[in-house]
Order: sequence, then structure tokens, then C-alpha cells
Amino acid sequence: MKKVTTAALAVAGLIGSIAIVPSAQAAPTEITVWAMCSEIGEVKAVKEQTDAFNEANSGSINATLVCKADMGKTLGATPAAELADVFEFDGETLAFQVYNRKLARLDGVVSAARLKDQLKSIKAQNTYSDKHVYAISQYEAGFSLLGNKAMLSAAGVTSVPKTWDKAWTAAQFTDVLKKLAAKAEGGKALDIKENYGIGGGWGGFAFTPIVASAGTQIVGANGKAVGALNSPAVAKAATTWASWKQYVDPNADDKAFTNKRVALSWCGHWCTPAYKTALGNDLIAIPFPDFGQGTKSGQGSHAWAMGAKTTGAKKAAAAKYLEFITTDKWILNTTSQNGAVPASSSALAKSPDHIAGGYLELYGKQLSVSCGGSKPTKACVTVPRTVSAAWPVINTQTSKAFAAIYGGANAQAELTKAAKAIDLDAKDNNNYK
Repeated sequence: MKKVTTAALAVAGLIGSIAIVPSAQAAPTEITVWAMCSEIGEVKAVKEQTDAFNEANSGSINATLVCKADMGKTLGATPAAELADVFEFDGETLAFQVYNRKLARLDGVVSAARLKDQLKSIKAQNTYSDKHVYAISQYEAGFSLLGNKAMLSAAGVTSVPKTWDKAWTAAQFTDVLKKLAAKAEGGKALDIKENYGIGGGWGGFAFTPIVASAGTQIVGANGKAVGALNSPAVAKAATTWASWKQYVDPNADDKAFTNKRVALSWCGHWCTPAYKTALGNDLIAIPFPDFGQGTKSGQGSHAWAMGAKTTGAKKAAAAKYLEFITTDKWILNTTSQNGAVPASSSALAKSPDHIAGGYLELYGKQLSVSCGGSKPTKACVTVPRTVSAAWPVINTQTSKAFAAIYGGANAQAELTKAAKAIDLDAKDNNNYK
């Protein structure tokens, strides 16, 4: 029998002791994620992606999801030091959030390849005037008229534009509304989401395409709303729009389109899941009417950001979460449930609803010809909301003006009032420098 030395026994004993004593593991990095949780499909999607992220990073990162009923108010009331590590917000307010120092820069933090793959329109929304990127998005807005093919056909409206370059003129659209109303049981033809509250902020997004289609932006290249928002062309277009009120279903129950009381709805991608369920293959996307400078639509949607005070291990974990949810798999999981346009080029190419032949193909086509920050022309379609820290004021004043015009007030007077209020706010705040 071979003799075993004392030293060997000691080493063997040491090894044995190591094997039976569990090694200490570092506690996972805890991050908090705030989500808007507005639409049913989006609530489901954000829960699914967060659960999957935690499973993929088990033992190293744990993300706690918290739903916020009103993210705008939450961000406004929360000091930067108390913000979540990652949060979803309405991208239209990005400049306002950066101005108030609540967002961290993502360039150099989130993968450059991931940021590069974002759609041109969403890059514009998520980049501040200092040229830094402060947010990343899973989806972009789809915005147009949505129509009931069967009801349009029954009313004799057989020439329905499917591409942005074939849009009805405002005059042609008026004739379409007359035909539809004449056939409808309730004498109505159009839903413009009155139930959202035109003057409560909906108008500033929903009817900006009318401003752009008249050939201008809310705030002109000189930084002034006076001379842009209140131009005679916009006043004329807004007056025409208000004349359609006689054909509009007030939609108090939010079912004017799904219950087939009207054949047309002025709404965005968030409406399409319920509309598709109600209408099936009869649901079609139609460009907004042309008020002189070609059909126009909106762009910009929800975005994800990192809190400005998130640092160290939490910053790395937050960046990992943002990269995880903007992979094609999780982008498409969200957009398949809320009808939005995938915000990355790679995901968009894989979306069956948005590729050639898909019922929402128009959405992607419109976004591919964004007007950017330039003055709208007939050659472009989607127009970004004004990238300014003053956006909340701009949106409020524009919405109030459209609500008043819809109620019968003089368009030129209301638009001038709004334009002056916007310019005065900018002056009072040193142009938000």
C-alpha cells in the first residue's frame, strides 16, 4: 500500500472542504423600469420582455417593472435623482426632458449598431439639438385615415388611394364624406376621435398634418410661430377641416368605426388591432387629404430612456435592458400587439403587416419620405413634431386653436392667438437656451 504524506492529506482535506462550502455569489444588480402601460397590447408586451430579460440575466441583473398611469406627470414631478433607471415616455417631450436634465446620453452607452439601425424619423425624434442621442425606440407612429372597404364600396367610393402620392384633395374628400353620409344610417361618415378631447392635446398631434399640408410648420425656420401657424393657407385649410364637422360622429362610446356607424376614422396605429378584429380584410389605410402641398402625416412615438443620475453597475444594466428590448424579437413582439411601425430597419423588414402587400404598408412608405426638420414640400410626407423644450406649450396652444375652430370660431383669429402665445412663451424663457 502506498504511503500518503501528511502534506498530501492536508491538501486533500482542504480540497474537500472547498467542495462542500458554497461560494458566495454577488447579489444581482437591481434596476427599476417604469413603463407607460397605456394600451392593452403594450402592457402585455412590456411585461413579457421584462420577464424574458430577467430570465436571460438571472443572478446578475433583476429589473423591477412599475406601470405609470400618467408618465408625463410622473416625470414632471420626480426629481432627476429619484427617476427610474430606465423609463418609457412620449418622445415628443424629449427636448423638454433634456432641458430639465432628466435624461442620460445613450451614444457611447448603448450599442452604436443598435442606434444606427433605428429609422431615420425616430433618430430625429431621439436626438437633441446638441447632436447627442437621449432615447431609443421600439416603434414609430403610423398615422392615416383608416377605412372600411365594404362601406366605401357600398357608397360608390371606388377610387380609394392606397399610396401617399395618390391622396384625395380636400375638395375630393369633401365629396367622399357626402357620399358616405348619404348612405350611412346615422348620416355620419367620419370619426376624428372627438372623444380624445381635441383641445386637450390630441389636436396638436392629430391635426398638425393639416398645417404641414398647407405648406408650413407650427414654428417656422426663424423660430417664430407667427407667420407660420397662422398663415392664410393654414387658416383656409383649418376652415375646410372644420366644415366636415357635420359628417363627424362624436364617438362618445369610442365605437363609431368598429360598430360600422362611419366608414372612415382619423386615427393612428394604436387603433388598428381593435379595428382589424372588427373589420378583418375590410380594414384599409388611406392617406390624409391634401390641402395643397401634398398629403402629410405625423411621426414620432414612445421612446425609452435612461435616468440622468443612473451610474455604475446600474448604468451598465440599464443599457443592457435597452439593447435587449430593441432586438428584432422584442420590437416585433410589441408592434404585433399595438399595430405600430417597428422602429428599426431590420425589424420593419420582417413585419408582415408593414411589408409590401401588408395592410399597413402605407405607414412604412410614408415614414421613408420624412420631411425632417425642413419646410414641408410635396415630395415628403411625415412631419416631426417641433423638437423644442417648448413643445408642451406648442402642443397645448395648437390644440386649443383647433378645438376653437372646430367649435365655429374664426380660424385666422384663433391661429394668430395661438401663434402669439407660443412666441411669447419662447421669449419669456430666453428661447429655452
